Amino acid sequence: MAYDGTLKTRIRLTQDQLDRVCERHVHFMEGRPGGARANLPFFDLSGLNLSNRNLTGAHLAGVILRDGKLKGTVLDHADLFGADLRGADLRGAKLFRTDLRGANVRGANMEGAAMVEVDLRDGTKVTKSSIAETMVVGFQPGPADLSQARLVNTDMARAKLTGSFARAADFTNATMSGARLERTDLRDCNFIGADLHGADLTGADLRGANLDGAFMNELDLVTAARTDGEAAAIRELPPLPVANEAETAPPPSPEALADLMKQHLLWLGSSGKVGRQMDLTGLNLEGANLTGAVLTLAIGSGVHLRNADLRGAQLQAARLDGADLRSADLRGADLRGVTLDRAILIDSVLDGANLSPLAIHSAERIMRASLVRARLAGASLAEANLRGCDLTLADLTGVNRTGADLEDAILEGARLGQ
Repeated sequence: MAYDGTLKTRIRLTQDQLDRVCERHVHFMEGRPGGARANLPFFDLSGLNLSNRNLTGAHLAGVILRDGKLKGTVLDHADLFGADLRGADLRGAKLFRTDLRGANVRGANMEGAAMVEVDLRDGTKVTKSSIAETMVVGFQPGPADLSQARLVNTDMARAKLTGSFARAADFTNATMSGARLERTDLRDCNFIGADLHGADLTGADLRGANLDGAFMNELDLVTAARTDGEAAAIRELPPLPVANEAETAPPPSPEALADLMKQHLLWLGSSGKVGRQMDLTGLNLEGANLTGAVLTLAIGSGVHLRNADLRGAQLQAARLDGADLRSADLRGADLRGVTLDRAILIDSVLDGANLSPLAIHSAERIMRASLVRARLAGASLAEANLRGCDLTLADLTGVNRTGADLEDAILEGARLGQ
């Protein structure tokens, strides 16, 4: 829904209403009738019970869950940007690659939670795409706040906490290998027995922190602040750059895109003698209407195609590794032999799409469709042809696979759980 210029107010749900939302979300993930994604941005759910619910990929940006009960809740890939989780019970919760930028989890109990690659960076450094998301009454996301949170035995491998505030948090026996902790306020934290191998502590404030028994390289502490003088010197440094999902290039004009398409068709029709191969590398085509577009053999590493309409598009042997196709519509698209390694296809719709091998008769060889390490959480692959598709280490959590043909597909290391 387009932003109408008015300030938004909080909506309060009852426990029964919330239970129905959760049930419809599970039906949605399983492809059952009556399903609908949990879409509760900025709702007031404080004190309610979400324990053991599966909310993979749910949209909960700015939600209030103060003192909420989320023990064992699955929140993998969920959007909790700027959420208020103060005092919440998240023991044993699953937050794989969950967006918690700018969230407030002060005093929350996250003991034993699985938080691999969770994003807890400073929310003030990120601009969300929807204007409405910054126009809610009382919604002003700042640095993620983990102060006094209980993170004992959590798995935070490769977690991102750059610029966040975590004073007096308890990280006892936590796994934080490869975590990004640059400029993070870690004063008075407890790291007894924590695994900090490979963690980036550049500019982190560790004054008063207890590192007894922590597993780490002492050299990692060279660039951290342990004294008042070191902390003062770090404060004088320029701010660290933080990746901003909104900082993509402006989309090409319709005329420029039409010219790219024309040149590509000439290139295909002449076997490369005239025209130019389509190169979408890094382009911003968010929301673009590419229904039925001929993108065979196109290249586009890192292209932004979020919410794009690619129904019936021809993408045979296209190389779109690292592409952002979140919520894109690829129903009936021809993706034979496509390369989508490390692509983000969360919430995308690929119903009836063809991802089977492509026979290259001139070279007498077969090209597999490749989605190695692709992220498809919450996507729909109903009736899709995935014969022989390489899905090594892909994330298929909550994917609707009803009627999908996975014969001979490579699923080594893929996440298939609901």
